[in-house]
Amino acid sequence: MKKFILPFLLGMMILAASSCTIFTNKGAAAKAEEKSRAKIVNVEVQTKFNNAEKLESIAGLAYGTGYALSKVNDPPKEVGVAMDLNQRIVSLAGSPTVEKMKEMQTMIDKLTSLLATERKEGKQLLETKDIIISALQNETKALVTAKEIEISKYITTAQQLAATADGYKAELQEYQGWFGLRAVFKGLWQFIKSSMWILGIGSILFIILRIVSMSNPIAASIFSIFNIMGSWIVNIIKLIVPKAVEMAGHTTNHLFDAYKSTMWKLVDGIQIVKERATAAGKAPNLNEVLDEVSKSMNSDEKAIVDEIKKELNWKQ
Repeated sequence: MKKFILPFLLGMMILAASSCTIFTNKGAAAKAEEKSRAKIVNVEVQTKFNNAEKLESIAGLAYGTGYALSKVNDPPKEVGVAMDLNQRIVSLAGSPTVEKMKEMQTMIDKLTSLLATERKEGKQLLETKDIIISALQNETKALVTAKEIEISKYITTAQQLAATADGYKAELQEYQGWFGLRAVFKGLWQFIKSSMWILGIGSILFIILRIVSMSNPIAASIFSIFNIMGSWIVNIIKLIVPKAVEMAGHTTNHLFDAYKSTMWKLVDGIQIVKERATAAGKAPNLNEVLDEVSKSMNSDEKAIVDEIKKELNWKQ
């Protein structure tokens, strides 16, 4: 039975590998869709962070505007209106952190200072704010573009999935009918076609390898794989139908060895008696030959001799 364990395991490994491939291919489309959708979600998350940063900047600037307006002495009505509107902006954008408030107060104090050096430093701080605002705006544009690209890719992937699903549905409909027999016949026909392709290609490769193996030792070693596979097939046939090999005109190793052993002992016995007779200077005696051969043979080998005599119509 050990001879059949290796072929069985090999077949199971091939079946498992093909099954894994099928399931992997089925999941590839779903994975592509999930990956595309994840990219869109990632862009949306980055957009939320960008919007939060913009609101934080707006809150800081609104606070700075209110702080600058509060420094006006005897403000006119227009300033009062501007401060009221600015309060509404703060209520929408939210209040900045204490750190941001201090930064805005420092910048406004420097911009409204009587000293030129202070005003220059204030302008530098304002330019820094402009750089931050510009970076946020560029990031917003980039995120909008990236989202459009990812959405376009997602739509393409979804269309491909839909087309694939429609194709599978149409193909499955072809297998419906005849109380399920249509699927059986189509599957059988597909199996026959695939088998013919495999057998055709395999036969061509076999013939080429067989011809090359006659002169190339490397090809001969590769061709030995076919010999091993052939022995597996023969062993399986022997296991299922033990007499099939003999009925096909071939002999098993066990039967061949039995006949070979019988022949060897027969020839050996004749030669022993012949050598003895030659040494004694007399003719060989048939009875001595029979006795010598009988002593060396076992019951199975004697039975083979009796069977041969019977087939030749000699008396026992």
